[in-house]
Order: sequence, then structure tokens, then C-alpha cells
Amino acid sequence: MEQNVHKKFNKRQNDLRLYIINKVIDEKSFNIKKNGKEAMRDLDMSQEEYDEATEVLKFQDGLVTDEEDNVDFIYPVSALPTNHHVRTDDGREFCAMCAIDSMGAAFTLHTDTVVDSVCAVCGEPVHVEIEGGKIKFYSPEGLHALTFPLGEISNWSGSC
Repeated sequence: MEQNVHKKFNKRQNDLRLYIINKVIDEKSFNIKKNGKEAMRDLDMSQEEYDEATEVLKFQDGLVTDEEDNVDFIYPVSALPTNHHVRTDDGREFCAMCAIDSMGAAFTLHTDTVVDSVCAVCGEPVHVEIEGGKIKFYSPEGLHALTFPLGEISNWSGSC
């Protein structure tokens, strides 16, 4: 199974994925049906191309919606509150799906980020600063991050 979410999709699907990511960050929500016309206009997509792209994104776990077609998760962003807070260098703030995804946001959005999270084991605060694609600072001093191959579970969004 492909580990890089971006590589799972073609250019137009990724254009839509990044568009939705930014809408969720900026507006805290995106509804596939209600916001579709605006997305199609902004991305110069036909209804057919939009419908096909959203179906592929859903089927390939690029995004997860609720029963009303609200985007709950679109890697690495969570539209639902989590303990994993990200601030970008332009001041935007959002929740990530998990602590690892919060660090991945720097690479998805091509920006420096500050992550404030909580250790899943002991509940202690975790702080990570990523600048220029590298960890600039982290605390606590003995911080370790554990991850696993996404292929080990079928619906990663429900496991973060």
C-alpha cells in the first residue's frame, strides 16, 4: 500500500484535496454537496470531474465524511476537535488527526509549523517546531514518536 497520501491521487484530485484542506483550515468545515459549486468554480472543474474526484478521494481514504457529507478528516487535517493543534507560519490554526499527522502538516502545506499536542501514553504536553522541513525544537527532551504503516489498518482516519 502506498504510504504517501499525495501519490495516491492524480493532479486534479490532489488540487481538490488541497483546496478542501485549506477550506477546512480557514472555514472549519467543508460540505461535499453544499460547497461543491464554489470548489468547481475555483478549480475550473465540471460537475462530472468533481463528482469523480470526490468519490476517488473517499474510496482511497483521502477524506472521510459524515452522513451529511461534511468532511470530518482530510489528511492531515481534522475538522473535529483533537488534542493535536497546529499553527502555520502565516498564523492559521487547526487540529490534526494525530500527533504524527500534525508534524506532517508542515510538508503537506509547505510551511513552517508549531505543534502542541499531548502524549497518548502519559498525557504530558508535547511541543514541536518545524522550520524549513526540519525539527527546530521539541519538548519534552526525551520525546519519541511512534508510527506504523498505514496498510496495517483499513480506515486510518478512525484510528487517530
